[in-house]
Amino acid sequence: MWCLLTILISGLALGQSMPNEIVGEKLPLPGRPVHGTTSQLSEVERDMVDHMPAQQQAERLLQYAISHHRGATDEIKARVRQWRGQIKQTDSLVTLMDVAMNGDDLRVRAACFEIDLAVANLAKTREQADTLLELAESDPQRAEYSIWYLGRLANRGVEVDRIHSQLRVWAHAENEPVRLRAVSAIGDIGTDDTVPDLVEAFHHDPAFRVRIDAAGCGLAHCGMLTRAQRMQAVPGLIEMVEDKKLDAETVKYGYRALREITDQALGDEPALWREWYAAHGAVTTERFRQFQKAMESQP
Repeated sequence: MWCLLTILISGLALGQSMPNEIVGEKLPLPGRPVHGTTSQLSEVERDMVDHMPAQQQAERLLQYAISHHRGATDEIKARVRQWRGQIKQTDSLVTLMDVAMNGDDLRVRAACFEIDLAVANLAKTREQADTLLELAESDPQRAEYSIWYLGRLANRGVEVDRIHSQLRVWAHAENEPVRLRAVSAIGDIGTDDTVPDLVEAFHHDPAFRVRIDAAGCGLAHCGMLTRAQRMQAVPGLIEMVEDKKLDAETVKYGYRALREITDQALGDEPALWREWYAAHGAVTTERFRQFQKAMESQP
């Protein structure tokens, strides 16, 4: 007994693995993350970034942010102003931004918005919002471009209510590409009062692309809503899938959105969803809120 204990203590002192610890060839691919190093952005990594040109800085820090290096988004925020007009949309940056925007971390998505604004050399100011709003109205050829960046400006806290109000107008325009871009931009804002707009577009917009690619995705996966905010859409989505006038394909995506938002593997039956939401909706929403708070409190 004492011999075994001595071996275990000696192993710990030498930094060796404990019996049955997951190491080396025993490391399975499925399962929870197994940390091999600190997630903090290291001094070496920060020093490497310091000696890179602006383009490489942006790409490397976004890569670190996607990999959940703590401090990477702070570095992006600190440097992004000096990147304006100095970086461009390279193939590698496009790929990184696509990965970032499809990840589960809204802070990384927000960092992506910051970089996107820097690529376009747009300032986060009221004057910049004025310019984009005027451009969208005066030049139909630039309307989609302006709307795209207005959503990002609003997400970063610039003229939020004003931009949201105008996006609502454009979300009912006759031009389908304008509606598509406006509804997507509303999903980028990330405030509670955008949820009803997205539900309405998902349910009622005449164009399938606007319903699915903009509104449906904005509620279920895309955009800047938290999981608790997405739960606010569930009652409206249940009403939507009950609508007998709605086409079958949109109804199918409505059920998919419900499953993605709630993490519930229920079938395509409105009664099942009404019963689940009545019993578990409030508890699930609060669980999502508490989980987010716990994540934010981690060092």
